[in-house]
Amino acid sequence: MRILNLFGSLGTALLLATSGIACADERRIEVFYLSAPDCPYCAHWESQSRAALLASPGGKAVRFVEIRGRTLREPIDARHYPPEHRWVFEQIGPSRGVPRFLLAVEGKIVVSAYGTGEYGTKFLPALKAAVARRQMEKT
Repeated sequence: MRILNLFGSLGTALLLATSGIACADERRIEVFYLSAPDCPYCAHWESQSRAALLASPGGKAVRFVEIRGRTLREPIDARHYPPEHRWVFEQIGPSRGVPRFLLAVEGKIVVSAYGTGEYGTKFLPALKAAVARRQMEKT
C-alpha cells in the first residue's frame, strides 16, 4: 500500500509539473516561417535576413519554426507540419504564398505577413511589440 501511495504522489507531482510546462508553452511567442526550396524570395530572405532575425533580441526571445513546402507549385498543407504544430495549419489553412511569416502568441496566430516587403513593414514591428509586451508582463 505504501508503494501505491508513493507512486500516486509521484504521479500527481509529475502531472502538475507537466501541466505547468504546458501552460508555459501556451504563453510562448513563436515565429513560423513558411517557405519552399524553389522560392527565390525565400532564398534571398534566408541569406540576407534570417541570421539577423535570430541574433536580434526579438529573435532570441521567441521560438523559430520553419515549415518547408515541397515546391512553389503546391500549397503548404497539413502534411508539411509536424504534429506538434498542426494547430497552426488549423488556424491558417493551406498556404500558397511564400515566404510567409506568422507570429503566434499564446497559441494563436496574431500576424500573418507575405513576402519580404511585409516582413519589414508588418511582421518585424509586430514581433518587437509582442516581445516588449512580454517583457513588461515579466516585470
